[in-house]
Amino acid sequence: MSGTTRTIADWGEPFRGPFLVADDFLPRDLAIAMRGDIDAHFAEPGAHRPDTHQVWNYWFVPELYTYLRTAPEKVIRRDRVDNFVGSLQTWASLTLGMGNVTWPYLSLYVNGCRQGLHNDATNGRFAFVYSLTRDRRSTIGGETLIFREGDPLRGKLSEAAAGRGFYDAIEPKFNRLIVFDDRLPHAVERVEGSMDPAEGRFVLHGHLTETGTISGALPGSAVEEAVIGLLRDFDSRNAGRIALYQGPLVLRFIISPSGSVETCEVLIDRVFHPDPGHVEWDSLRDDLVNRFKRLKFSPATSETLVIQPLAFEARLLGRR
Repeated sequence: MSGTTRTIADWGEPFRGPFLVADDFLPRDLAIAMRGDIDAHFAEPGAHRPDTHQVWNYWFVPELYTYLRTAPEKVIRRDRVDNFVGSLQTWASLTLGMGNVTWPYLSLYVNGCRQGLHNDATNGRFAFVYSLTRDRRSTIGGETLIFREGDPLRGKLSEAAAGRGFYDAIEPKFNRLIVFDDRLPHAVERVEGSMDPAEGRFVLHGHLTETGTISGALPGSAVEEAVIGLLRDFDSRNAGRIALYQGPLVLRFIISPSGSVETCEVLIDRVFHPDPGHVEWDSLRDDLVNRFKRLKFSPATSETLVIQPLAFEARLLGRR
């Protein structure tokens, strides 16, 4: 896969690729309890009643969507869903600078269910898909298909390619979290096999958007004032050069007790220009990072950690 895969305990490095896969995302006892709620929901099918089981929306959009979805708290105990959302929010804030988490859907894919190729460029910065699908099941399919970046024609001019030569297919492994750039074309492989819902693909899914984090000795207002001033100056000096850039850049910097910026690193760089031949971005980004490194703050009793998302959307916004 062209993204990054590791267990949740190993996360800590900057995320640079189009997607990431975090295995063992939740504590296993919580993941098992959530799956247990799903299995209990479908147990004893002959005893199901309208007041307990008329909870699914069969979402059919011709040539695009065919699956069932619902609010997860109708099937999984609410406090467990809250724990999932809280865990995702904390992890995404510190790892990605993406702490705004939409309330998820719980979706079920049985035989014949799929998603057609689409993107979600207006729904968020990143999509998340968390799987509660059994690792051993009597169905196949349900992989998340994420198309690779770049021009598929020019990238394959001299070689034959098909199927997974153009996209990555990520299995819905139990307790696996997938996060990917919402602008990427993606789909879900058709599920085939048993019609038993317990054997299907179960996922919690939604979207992430950016939010900043300031923790430590300095007051947030002092940090925000300095950052806003820096961005206004950078924007005024480079308005023409940055006008067409789109996407998030997330920086993480540490302010030492003396008030100087000790380190500044790029957590996420998903900024693109419509012209694939445009080559100015690296120098613009490096200039911006260096400006952050030169910031000065008042002395404090201890360090301050700042995670600063910067959103490029025709002009530099990113003052969250």
